[in-house]
Amino acid sequence: MPAMCKVLLKNGINDRESMVSKFFNVQFFKLYNFTDKHGKATLYLFVGLLVICAVKFHYYGTEFLPKLNEGAIYVRATLPNSIHLDESVKLAKEMKEKIRKREEVKFVLTQTGRPNDGTDPTGFFNIEFHIQLIPEDDWSRNISKDDLLAELRDDFETYPGINFGFSQPIQDNVEEYVAGVKSSLVIKIFGDDLFELEDKAHEVADAIKDIEGITDLNVYENIGQPELRIQLHDHKMAKYGVTMADAQSVLAMAIGGQAATTFYEGERMFDVRIRYQKQHRETPEAIGNILVPMVDGNHVPLKEISTIDFHTGPAFIYREGNSRYIGVGFSIEGRDLGSAIAEARKKVEDEVEIPSYNKVEWAGEFESKERASKQLMMVVPISLLLIIFLLYMNFGNVKDTVITALTLPFAFIGGLISLWVTGTIFGISAGIGFIILFGVSTINGLILITVIHEKLKGRHPLKEAISLGVKEKIRPIVMIGLMGAMGLLPAALSNGMGSEIQKPLAIMIVGGILICTVLSLTVLPQLFYLAYRKSKV
Repeated sequence: MPAMCKVLLKNGINDRESMVSKFFNVQFFKLYNFTDKHGKATLYLFVGLLVICAVKFHYYGTEFLPKLNEGAIYVRATLPNSIHLDESVKLAKEMKEKIRKREEVKFVLTQTGRPNDGTDPTGFFNIEFHIQLIPEDDWSRNISKDDLLAELRDDFETYPGINFGFSQPIQDNVEEYVAGVKSSLVIKIFGDDLFELEDKAHEVADAIKDIEGITDLNVYENIGQPELRIQLHDHKMAKYGVTMADAQSVLAMAIGGQAATTFYEGERMFDVRIRYQKQHRETPEAIGNILVPMVDGNHVPLKEISTIDFHTGPAFIYREGNSRYIGVGFSIEGRDLGSAIAEARKKVEDEVEIPSYNKVEWAGEFESKERASKQLMMVVPISLLLIIFLLYMNFGNVKDTVITALTLPFAFIGGLISLWVTGTIFGISAGIGFIILFGVSTINGLILITVIHEKLKGRHPLKEAISLGVKEKIRPIVMIGLMGAMGLLPAALSNGMGSEIQKPLAIMIVGGILICTVLSLTVLPQLFYLAYRKSKV
């Protein structure tokens, strides 16, 4: 900058005041004079505002990151575990036709069962719909994407016993990767007994189902696969002279089939398997009539040496950290993540008795939010300490350092009021905005305190030095605020696809910088006077 000034400003600088700078100089100096006449009231008002903001922040809604509008909807339908493929395909076609009736839908892709690459272990009970939407600007109906989702939910209410989850294509993949199940939020109950885990999962789901904001509630059931169980009895086999190896070999061959020879087709070879015909192995009665050889060469029906019946067993076993778990998945709509999870956790603790040998974890987006919040809790204090250290290195005394550090609450007040007024939920991007505002507010303090000390060195009385310093530095302080605010104003006002992530940060900085500017020119002079009124300067 000094080199550029030497080259570009050869003819010197003519200090001219534009209409804009004159307006800000006059108006802000009037505001300063008013607050200077009511110094105590200004400080009391500032403290009161700080207390209100602190209380509001304690109860303020929180989230991890805003949901990015991808211009598409991803719907996942979870049917009963034992559903047949034909019935699943039939339902998928019906649901697809209902979705396509919406004029906002461009096309629909469906997938029944597991993906083609086999990376996702699931069954015919899983149906997924990729719904691509036409651009919202081209919609003929005056509705939002949330309204369209509500309509789709109403359409799917005609399918009892089927759980639906609504997300977006990229969001769905990220959520599944983070949560471990097909949901943005999940309560994981760890334990060994799958039947007990499923009972507890349904109790948890019943406890949170009526909480405001919780939608797409789904228990990822482990149990639900019908099994034909054949239990061989040792004492009966001993009575008839049947060995365990012979009985198991007959069962393996008759029901599952065993390779008897090899068939060659050119360079390829295939096992030729033999097993009983379908009518002799598809019912418990038919299986019970299978003959098992005895040691004396005779045969005995399988039903004479075993118990054959149907049981409901596990269809899937979810594991994490070498432990079994069952998940209760859900989403949150129309409410902030933090307060909804806090209410849900309290209800689960009050209404569901979880044995000590079981463990409960809240995972998914909430887990990411908690992890990021902990990192912010470390980063923010470190940033503040660095700012205070640099201020002390600049001033060389504790008093001016403390006065400048007292401008940090300006950033807190400005940022929170910006979020509060616009109805923006506090998230990680807004938390980063706080760090930026801390730096801006201390720059304002640094400029004012430095010029006030220069006036004091010129033998001006304290009140006069403060007044002259404020009047002289209104323009640079306002320029700092306006440049920062105007630079991010387009991001704060944008509503296009993808703007959701940057908007909280932009809103906090735009509004926060302007409020910091006002507080710096009104409250900071009173704090300086309060600190130096009894000092000989």
